[in-house]
Amino acid sequence: MSMDSNTPWLKLHDLTFNRGERTILNNLSLEFRAGELILMTGQNGSGKTTLLRILAGLMKPRRVEFEIAGKRLNWRQSYRFLREQVCYLHQHPYLFDCSVYDNIAYGLKRKKLSRQAIGARVAEALELISLEHLAKRNCQELSGGEKQRVAIARAWAIAPRLMLLDEPVSNLDKRSRAICYDLINQLQQQQIGVVYTSHEPQTGKLNLNRHIHLYEGELSTKSLETECPLTVIELKKGNVGK
Repeated sequence: MSMDSNTPWLKLHDLTFNRGERTILNNLSLEFRAGELILMTGQNGSGKTTLLRILAGLMKPRRVEFEIAGKRLNWRQSYRFLREQVCYLHQHPYLFDCSVYDNIAYGLKRKKLSRQAIGARVAEALELISLEHLAKRNCQELSGGEKQRVAIARAWAIAPRLMLLDEPVSNLDKRSRAICYDLINQLQQQQIGVVYTSHEPQTGKLNLNRHIHLYEGELSTKSLETECPLTVIELKKGNVGK
C-alpha cells in the first residue's frame, strides 16, 4: 500500500466508546499519515489509553468507521488490518523471560519467516536500539530504559505502519529518556507513524508534527507549550475513563 506521505492512509470517523452508561470517547474523527509523529496529551481518565487500544484493534468501540487507503470499512472489516499494521506499546511493556534476541524475534517467528530472515531482521533491530552487546542477555536483567528500547525494537521488527507509545518514558531517568526520544525520531525518519502519549506537553527533543489534546470537560484554550499544531478533542463534561 503506497501513497504520498502527505495523504492520510488511515482515518477514523465518528468514534464513540462507552463503559456502561458512561461515554469515554464521543464522536471523534482523526487521521494518520506516514512518518507523522503525534503528541497526545491529557490527564488520567481523559481516554488516551482507550483510544490507543481501539486503534490497535484491542478494544471494540460502540461505533466507528475507518477509512483505509480511501476505502471506508466498519470495525469488523478493519479489525484484522489494524492488528497487523498497528502496534501498541504499554507504559510497562511485557517482555518474555528469555534473551533480548528471542524477544525481538518472537513476532517474526509467528510470521513463519526463515531463520536467516529472522536473524537479519533482529540484527537490524538491535542496531537500531544500540543493544547489540546485550543480544544474549535475559530481558529480566535489563534496566527500565533498556527494556523499553527492546519493546520498541520488537514492535519495529514486524514493520508496522503505526506505533502507539503509551507514556513510554514516564518512569525513565533523564539519560534513558533522551535515548528513547532519539529512537522515536528515528522511527519517524523511517516513515513509521508514531502516536506518543504524555500527561505533559514537555517532550524533550521529539520532532513533533501534530498535537492532539484529550480533555474531559470544556474545550481547552490554554497554551500547551509545543510548536506543533494543536487539535483539541472535546469530551462531554463529567465523562471520565482511561
